[in-house]
Amino acid sequence: MKVQLIDKKAKRFNAEIQRIKSPELKRVKGWKFNWHELSKYKNSKIYKLQTTKIEGLLLIQFLEEDFFEMKNIEVAPTNFGSKGKYINAAQLLMAYACLLSFEFNKGPYQGYLSFISKGELIDYYIEKYNAELIFRERMQINPINGLKLIKTHLNLDL
Repeated sequence: MKVQLIDKKAKRFNAEIQRIKSPELKRVKGWKFNWHELSKYKNSKIYKLQTTKIEGLLLIQFLEEDFFEMKNIEVAPTNFGSKGKYINAAQLLMAYACLLSFEFNKGPYQGYLSFISKGELIDYYIEKYNAELIFRERMQINPINGLKLIKTHLNLDL
């Protein structure tokens, strides 16, 4: 999927989100997560946000045939925090995860993006993505809020 990354000066750059091949993950170094190890999760898929290099990664894992949860999401070290190059890398990946929840999750799960947050990020996900705290550190983005993220960040109407 073609997307637009935005830098601090509001300049737009062409990027793409697509599945990543396992050998590419061996070259992902200096990130918080060991993505090559994460690629070994059973029933999982990893997607990359890429310009000429990988700007962010997203891992989903199927817990059932018709339901996945987001296991990991991370922007490249060059996009992290207030000094990051692109200001919307995480939002693009989160919106894409919401899009996948409409594609892969079926029945009563369709459109729900479920994930477990680190405790210190719970408030961030609530404020930034309208996520809801379900139980302890388990969170979800419901279909209505997911559609808003998809429309805002991916410029798609479902």
